Amino acid sequence: MLTKLLPRLSGKLCETTISKYGGQCISVCYAHKAAVLREAGKPVALETVKKNEKLKNDEVRVKVHYCSLNTTDVKIIAGKHAELNVPLPFIPGHEFSGEIVEIGQDNPHHFNRGDRVVVMNDLQDPNGGLISEAVVKNRDVWTVPQSVPLKEMAVLPYGHGTALLTFALHCNLQENDLILITAGPAGMGLAAIDLAVSVYKAKVIAVCDTESSSDLVRQKGAHKVVSMTKNNYTKLYKNVQDAMGDKKAKLAYDAVGKGLLHLLADFVEPTNGQLISVDPFFNASKFPTEVPEFERPKRKEKEGKPDQDQESKAKLIQNVRHFDLYEYPDVDTYRQMIADTIEMRSEGMIAGHISKIFPLAKIQQAIEFIQQKQCTGKVLIDVQCPDEDDCPEGKDKKDKKGKEGDGEKKKSKD
Repeated sequence: MLTKLLPRLSGKLCETTISKYGGQCISVCYAHKAAVLREAGKPVALETVKKNEKLKNDEVRVKVHYCSLNTTDVKIIAGKHAELNVPLPFIPGHEFSGEIVEIGQDNPHHFNRGDRVVVMNDLQDPNGGLISEAVVKNRDVWTVPQSVPLKEMAVLPYGHGTALLTFALHCNLQENDLILITAGPAGMGLAAIDLAVSVYKAKVIAVCDTESSSDLVRQKGAHKVVSMTKNNYTKLYKNVQDAMGDKKAKLAYDAVGKGLLHLLADFVEPTNGQLISVDPFFNASKFPTEVPEFERPKRKEKEGKPDQDQESKAKLIQNVRHFDLYEYPDVDTYRQMIADTIEMRSEGMIAGHISKIFPLAKIQQAIEFIQQKQCTGKVLIDVQCPDEDDCPEGKDKKDKKGKEGDGEKKKSKD
């Protein structure tokens, strides 16, 4: 249980003491800085929380450098999905990167202190990554090579890993396959586009909810881009129809929700096509009734032809498949997907996109940045940066006339 110790951070959270074993000096940390949600719908607050002193055998302690702030985190903070029954107090952040500072007795993945790592945990876990040190299960930790910046690694596991799971194991995506991908202001859809285009060489028709997202998706190599206008689904349907022409997609991959798969089902191969949802809040029981209001353009049907299109669409809707990498039942596959994601990034095959980096002290501004749909791609929190003026990036912006040697005197943690 989190315990609020001080209304504001003051002084050091660690002190140097003398161990009775050999008299050597060691650093002891009694508390950590964290962004804490105590009531859904209310702002998160920076608090000092007690350190979890003793690790369980299967746990690892990680000094968090960067934490991805996802729309899933923001929706939980805003209380929009009360059915999740998230335990309070709650520290958000289910994707983060940093370095190992302590390892439990069980060490099946052969971690070492000081290893650069990326972590992904359950989005409902109350002990997320918006804290200076996090304790996590060793099954949710992967080492990161020196060639990959920790800040970028923090935005890759969930989106790219879920897309890889879907494309590699459940869709058999091939070169030149035509697929539909919806992309919102966060990174799930963008990650899928990146993987589909850069690795699988598929042709992607992307559906975006903002023009700013559309521009980024074009840069990522989408074959065609369709953007929504003020939730006008009738116009969206017509625009997708124009983009598809007389072709059908192998699959529709939805990272947005809002019932968009109902609309896109018309443009998927009726016999062998698939509808895939990776929306973390997908609800199979509610999905059949979540139909966006839109009108199909009238078209002439061939004489004597039964209305097979609606039957095919109904079958696709009934067989929507939902994937969430963290909840995947096979742990070995779960770990392999993220290991492969790390390898692809180290080889330059994929890349994460960071919209903006905020210091932990500006967490509420970061939340509002996402809520106002100002982001394209992922928003990142620099957890070890106490304030914008103290961050290396902030100093670079502030002192445009910086000296040539400044970068060598104070290197970033990456």
